[in-house]
Amino acid sequence: MNFPEIAVIILAHNRQAHLDMVLARLYEQDVPLKTFRVILVDNGSSPSLEPMAKSYSSKLPLTYVRLADDLSRAAARNRGLAEVVEPNVLFLDGDTLADFDLIRQHLETLEDSQVVVSIGARRDPRRRSLFDQAPIEHGDYKSFAALQVEASEDARVSSVTLPAIQANFDKIGYRFFFTSNVAMRTDAATVVGGFNEELTGWGLEDLEFGFRVQEHLRDGEVMRWSPRAGSMHVPHLRDFGRNLGEIRSNQTLLLNTYKSFHWEGHWNAPPSVECLRILILERIAERLQGRTLVRSQDLMEVERWVERDRSRNSWLLSTGHIEGWDTAPTGYRSVLSDWRDPVVPSFCGTELPSGDSSVANVINLDIWRVLPWLHVSELLSEALRVGEAACFVATAQHDAEFADLEADKSPGVQNSCFVRDAEWLADGIGELGYTQETLRTPSAIAVRVTKARSL
Repeated sequence: MNFPEIAVIILAHNRQAHLDMVLARLYEQDVPLKTFRVILVDNGSSPSLEPMAKSYSSKLPLTYVRLADDLSRAAARNRGLAEVVEPNVLFLDGDTLADFDLIRQHLETLEDSQVVVSIGARRDPRRRSLFDQAPIEHGDYKSFAALQVEASEDARVSSVTLPAIQANFDKIGYRFFFTSNVAMRTDAATVVGGFNEELTGWGLEDLEFGFRVQEHLRDGEVMRWSPRAGSMHVPHLRDFGRNLGEIRSNQTLLLNTYKSFHWEGHWNAPPSVECLRILILERIAERLQGRTLVRSQDLMEVERWVERDRSRNSWLLSTGHIEGWDTAPTGYRSVLSDWRDPVVPSFCGTELPSGDSSVANVINLDIWRVLPWLHVSELLSEALRVGEAACFVATAQHDAEFADLEADKSPGVQNSCFVRDAEWLADGIGELGYTQETLRTPSAIAVRVTKARSL
């Protein structure tokens, strides 16, 4: 039996008018209809979407899957994935209108044997533009319509097209894996077990799925950004209050599951900065994998100075393994170099799986020094939430270890990097009004911050 080349899974819940437009766009594709098959997953719609499916069954190769209950997005997509027999699969949302060449563009991308995932683009147009086809004068940015055309570009474009992100797309591609418009090889979807059904509600189930797909890629296999595989989002209102609560819940689950900096919450940094943070931390992990940091006399002095209350546990966040620090037992020792080990925490410290004031200290050993200031601000806030005090340590050992990765290689400068970083941090914390104190040794400086505000 000759199967179509690609299955198109559409996840829909109510919004029949939107679905009508979605199916009409698929009927207008510039490839033969035998090229693809639509799998419409009706996720508990009321009334049922079956009449809509039947109205298109004579036009499109279409399989209708009715789910009696409104399942999670992950569970509903898995029901659709179970129906796929085609070698490739395209995920579309029930409010995503395919460009006339969408399927062809994805299939042409997947013709490359090394490409496993083709990540398409989705524009967010002005609502009126769906019905008003009046021409807009290019460069005339006085009209509302012209301004909103500029705003309609896929929000990922400004980040995904950065040279640094494109050069490291093998490590960061999953951050752009949105199932509103993404095609892939079916076996790559099934080998990782489909979507994680523990993730309920709205958000992150697609990124987590993309992360596992990325981790299972073999040498030479890649994800690819395919902006020519375009689509358009049908504007509609969202319940952001509910959505944000659901995404925070899913993010907490991922944080506890992976125990990794990949899933720490970052609510103030733009996507490009967030991607670069992950790349920086992975670079550190690669350098220090399997190694133990030297516990110098100066670092031992820092430990004694910080750990004044030895009756309570502390979080210790370090780039690599380090001996000592008895107040940071297993489970409270976070090591970046072990981020692929699901048992060992590997946080940078912007979000920790601990309650308010649950530990004595949160000690950040050199990690903070490689992060953008937005993330350092988050580190401070989270450390003071979880601990009675936050301690930021800068060492000369880190300077020597990563000297070749620092851009500033002026003679005599590198040995003082840890001093300059600690002074910058202390000045900044002082400007915020927190009570702080500093310990200086020849090869390490520690800045300890408490929740109290200075007078």
